[in-house]
Amino acid sequence: MQVMRRISQRRVALFLAAALASAGTNAAQQPRPKKKRVTNVQRTAVIAGTVTYTADSERPWRYARYYVKDQGHLAEAVVALVAPKLKKSDAPQRPRTSVIDQKNFNFIPETVAIRVGDRVKFTNSDRAIHNVNSFDPANEFNVNMPAGGEHAETFASAGGIGRPVTIGCIYHSAMRAWVYVFDHPYYQVTKSDGRFRFSGVPSGKYKLEMTHPAGKLRWNKPIKIKAGEQLMVDITVSPDNKTKSIRFRRSKSRDKTQHDTEKTHD
Repeated sequence: MQVMRRISQRRVALFLAAALASAGTNAAQQPRPKKKRVTNVQRTAVIAGTVTYTADSERPWRYARYYVKDQGHLAEAVVALVAPKLKKSDAPQRPRTSVIDQKNFNFIPETVAIRVGDRVKFTNSDRAIHNVNSFDPANEFNVNMPAGGEHAETFASAGGIGRPVTIGCIYHSAMRAWVYVFDHPYYQVTKSDGRFRFSGVPSGKYKLEMTHPAGKLRWNKPIKIKAGEQLMVDITVSPDNKTKSIRFRRSKSRDKTQHDTEKTHD
């Protein structure tokens, strides 16, 4: 009996030793987790500021009641950095979806800014039939929108701050919206506080630009920023920054559209 017990104990010990050795080998063969890539903030900079509008009683801006908020802060202004190197400064991101609703015969919001490859979902909350269209050659579409309907469009071409995609409705010509498509992440549409902020900006020379498509306001300034700095740039605009007219691009597939004519705004 004692001999049998010794043999059994040896077998158990050998089995446990083999199991531990196998576990160690499997653990050694497991791939090590990849280290997360951490951006060195010391090599980048921050640019921030506020957009405000200074009124002039002799040159009233009829859109001020919609966009100028407390202390003159300007809402729905597009602010962006402009430089050739920005296209390669950031890795592509996962596509995102923004929503523009048609409500009370208006596009809400009127202005959105997105990255190349992002989608915009158009919805219709009115009881009336609407339409969403763009006659931009690079992002052209024309879709009817029944009450409660929706339509999603992917924007595959970037026009930057200089060439937004103008959205209209063929049934209600006063309805307008603008989609700004960028190939870099340094852009923003201001809210009621007029603020903007870009972080992780590579050091270098840029042009900081601001445009307000609904009110036809434009502003720009060359800037230079070094790594590790935070540059504050407050943008102040007035009727002096109002453009006299805007010309929409003509579609290749149509001789003339509602977007073709040059229109002057107050």
